[in-house]
Amino acid sequence: MSRWPLFVLFLLASLAGRSQEAEKDRVVEAISSGDPGSLSELFIPNLDLTVNGTGDVYSKAQAEQILRKFFDEHPPVDLVIEHSGVSKFGDKYFIGILRTRTGYFRVTFFLKKMEQGFLVKQLRIEDSKSDF
Repeated sequence: MSRWPLFVLFLLASLAGRSQEAEKDRVVEAISSGDPGSLSELFIPNLDLTVNGTGDVYSKAQAEQILRKFFDEHPPVDLVIEHSGVSKFGDKYFIGILRTRTGYFRVTFFLKKMEQGFLVKQLRIEDSKSDF
């Protein structure tokens, strides 16, 4: 009995997992460095964005401007992902704490599998209620 098909399945599964991790890492890096341009490259065309309680569906360009304003007002220091999982729709989600010079924020984002790879379909940046 050949182990070749099993090896190919394992290889494909590990490559798919790396793709999700690479995209997650790019999102985390863009948020941590306060780079809305790099972040918007990872968005689907119309993103569900919530920042400080105000949210809607925005184009990539609109979302980039909203995030630029947020990062200008709250310069990021780092983002630590504390939880991840898979939604009932099969999207990967990540929840973390964004430390800025002005305080802490809870960040949640969903990655959706698209033709061009995994892209952010929803991003939420909300005041953190935790004491640090």
